[in-house]
Amino acid sequence: MSEIPRAVLSEYFQQRMREQRLLSAVFLTFKFDPGFFEQEVLPVFLDIPLSHATSIRLVQLEDALQSLPGQIAVYYDANGLVPSDLSAKLDIRRIPIQHRGIFHPKNVFLLVEPETSEEKGQESEGSKTLVVACLSANLTRSGWWENVEVCHVEEIMEGEKTRLKDDLHDFLDSLRWKAPSNAKHAALKEILRFLRSADQRQTRSSGGQLHTHFYTGRPGIGSGFPLPDGGQCAPGHLSGGDFALFR
Repeated sequence: MSEIPRAVLSEYFQQRMREQRLLSAVFLTFKFDPGFFEQEVLPVFLDIPLSHATSIRLVQLEDALQSLPGQIAVYYDANGLVPSDLSAKLDIRRIPIQHRGIFHPKNVFLLVEPETSEEKGQESEGSKTLVVACLSANLTRSGWWENVEVCHVEEIMEGEKTRLKDDLHDFLDSLRWKAPSNAKHAALKEILRFLRSADQRQTRSSGGQLHTHFYTGRPGIGSGFPLPDGGQCAPGHLSGGDFALFR
């Protein structure tokens, strides 16, 4: 068995965002520390130099958000807010979700495109990519800075054939009906629009390898779902309240 890759979560995403321009982003979490998210998590995805002084840092982040083509939204469990010394001040959609039991997914959906490099005389090709991450880390200090967590990332290129399309679309679309009626979903709609441009791959596997699937917790999937070794998941191996990318 190959060794499991290890990395600092924020540094890993910074590498993925190198030479990429963020268009819109949707974050899903159970526990949510809004101040920590704005000051420490969000800058990872904007890839801009920031001051260590909090007041100046906020101004720089505000400027970066104003130049963003789309929006950023965080969907979190309605009872999952975490007290923090940092207060939330940026124009980010914070949307509480009412769910039977608890709203427990931890996902990151980043719509990006190649960054234009005027210094190199290069123009952006305009092709978009959706970065999809499933992780165990909440949007909190302990989740991103202290705990040992797991994370898996997939990319869907514009117009690409993928096994993830239908399940991702259905799952994200369902968030609108669990959110307050007055919630705005601009970032979510942008990502849904992108997914509609992709092609759904019909086969579960090819060349003896199972394509990556997105498990949404729908009844009946946790039992009898095919595994890469030809076996099947027994009841209870996949929780109906969690979400996962797996091969």
